[in-house]
Amino acid sequence: MEKKYNFKEVEPQIISLWEKSNYFTPQIDPAKKPFSIFLTPPNASGPMHIGNAFMIAIQDILARYHRAKGDPTLWIPATDHGGYETQVTFEKNLETQGRDKSEFKKADLYQTVGEFVKKNNVFIKSQIKAMGASVDWSRFRFTMDEESLNSVLGTFKKMVADNLIYRAPYMVHYCPNCATILSDIELKEMKENLPLYFIKCDIEGSGESISIATTRPEFIFSSTHVLIHPLDQMHRHLIGKTLINPVTGKKIEAVESKRKYDPKNPEKFLSFHSPSCDKYDYEYAIRNSIPSFNLLDWNGKLIDRYPGITPLEAREKEIAYLNKNGKIERTDKSHFDYKYLCKRGHVVENLISQTWFLKLDDEKVPLRKPAIEAVHRENLTVIPKWKEKGLLEWLGKMPDWPIARQNVWGIKIPVWYEVSNASLFMVWFIDKEGKRLFGNLKTFLDQGIALEEIENGLERLYASEGAVWTLEKENGREYLPETDSFDTWFSSGQWATIAFGDMNSEDFRYFYPNHSIVIGHDLLRLSVCRKILLSQYLTGRLPFKIVYLHKLLKGQDGQKMSKSLGNSVSLEYYLEKFGADVTRMAMISYTEEQEDFILSEDRLLFFKTFSERMWKMGRVAELANQNSLENFEVKLLRIEDRDLLEKVERLSSLISASLNRYYFADPEDKLCLFLLDLEKYVENMQTKKDISLPLSVFKSVFKKYILLLHPFMPFMTEKLNADLYNADPLLAETKWQN
Repeated sequence: MEKKYNFKEVEPQIISLWEKSNYFTPQIDPAKKPFSIFLTPPNASGPMHIGNAFMIAIQDILARYHRAKGDPTLWIPATDHGGYETQVTFEKNLETQGRDKSEFKKADLYQTVGEFVKKNNVFIKSQIKAMGASVDWSRFRFTMDEESLNSVLGTFKKMVADNLIYRAPYMVHYCPNCATILSDIELKEMKENLPLYFIKCDIEGSGESISIATTRPEFIFSSTHVLIHPLDQMHRHLIGKTLINPVTGKKIEAVESKRKYDPKNPEKFLSFHSPSCDKYDYEYAIRNSIPSFNLLDWNGKLIDRYPGITPLEAREKEIAYLNKNGKIERTDKSHFDYKYLCKRGHVVENLISQTWFLKLDDEKVPLRKPAIEAVHRENLTVIPKWKEKGLLEWLGKMPDWPIARQNVWGIKIPVWYEVSNASLFMVWFIDKEGKRLFGNLKTFLDQGIALEEIENGLERLYASEGAVWTLEKENGREYLPETDSFDTWFSSGQWATIAFGDMNSEDFRYFYPNHSIVIGHDLLRLSVCRKILLSQYLTGRLPFKIVYLHKLLKGQDGQKMSKSLGNSVSLEYYLEKFGADVTRMAMISYTEEQEDFILSEDRLLFFKTFSERMWKMGRVAELANQNSLENFEVKLLRIEDRDLLEKVERLSSLISASLNRYYFADPEDKLCLFLLDLEKYVENMQTKKDISLPLSVFKSVFKKYILLLHPFMPFMTEKLNADLYNADPLLAETKWQN
């Protein structure tokens, strides 16, 4: 053995050794119960950061432990195409080069992003290997490989046949700069100073006025109602009154609010009810038959009142108008409110448009009810237990799911629109001369531009209400394709099922459902609930038996690490400085923390010292190989010898019991503490005249110890096994005896 352990030399050697063994490819054995998991696919928007590696460390412990128990163990590696986030990251890279996505035609942009993703996939694979992940590379998957595409498109077609897919108006968060619709969780919230304007509204027929506050005077023209709760002592006398819109002169109805009211925290002022620009108000309006209409076009410009300019530009004009007419009572310039940004930092607005929905509560083929019933029937385990309530609550209240995005990069929705009424369509396209055009389809056709030319250069299409769509084109009719892609969660929501391949395959029959999913707690709604809904729909069973929600590794700014937010720390930094074993153990030590965490360098240094101590004990084991007895008689054992032998057997039982319950930090801590017992035993050994017997005991105990430590610290333990015990079999192949 070398005097010092060099992880930079050893880790690549061990990776090669594991790959040659092919031991991580399981054999199907009907007589045995399998253990199967899938790697929640890292986003191919770029190399994995240290936060991604946390999940890998946890799953590898589980996989190695179950192989040691003799369970046929399948761990499927994969990467995710990433949709919107990948395109955002790609575009940011372009910007650093002084370039922009507008340089590309849609098809060229798709191909270029695809090449970007391929390079990232190669690097991500190398990172997964560098972490020591014992995945089955023969079953590697990508969420846009041919098999995945066929599965996702097949699911959509099945849903169409089951009458679960429909188009409807919906208020969405829209980034005009990125030209994409965003979900709530994809927004970045930023607090800023937004002046609060108190606007005088006349009360019809009374000669009096009331003050109503807003931070967005540019949208006052769209307001038709004010909500007042009957318990609001200050304003309830206004219920039933009619106010006059100070911008349009039209009526504003003061109506009774059905929202919850907290008398301890009453509203300090009245606000305009704004269902045409505020999502919270929009959803209330839908439930209570209050009208709303779209205010913005696809460029983020106003349609009415101040058409063709941005809301921010319109705000200046409206403030000037209100001031001129004496309608601004006062302005609170100390007021702070939130604005919402996309991941690229652009301001996000709300617009109402037709989009694709997945119905959750169809009478004939419901998705929600069977999923909730399955959670109870199959006794789904959620760790931590208290998160189960949140899972069930979200499954119960999750609204119909808008499944479309306006990304170029993604899985295209396989729909064709019949062009029987061209006026229903807005098109963005590049004509045969290379000029980018945007407008109503009928206008272009009337100008003599052929439909074929528009389709060939089509960048984006928006179909208004009433457009006829189909999955299959008919001869003799003219069509344009849908340009929207699926929300990334629509494909990843099926991943727990389609990762195994065809549902008629031997793999699927034997390994599905997964034993567990390991995922960040922030993805309970976006990922876990959707996997439950879609897998139950496709298979009639839950996709996994256990949901393990781990804490999040935060960036130095205190937010969840994200490549698109730019706050991530590269995995390579830790692997280069500390090696995979130390990095893994440091992260695992946080698994039982109550809060999300920032990886401490002190924690890493602790496990670096632990690894150095381990190697020293390995050198003692090398000495034991040369000077110990081949076998020792039990009757010759001293108290300290028996105590050490009993401790390692107890340790084996404790580690098994903990891992069966998905405890990771506690068994790791017990393994670290046992090293102290070994060190004390060696120290005591040195006081003996004849050390052949204690060396024999140490040799036996140390071999058992590195086997128990192997799932947590796979590289060094495999190296120790190779140097001390001739690596026959590999430690990764060795079964635990208990």
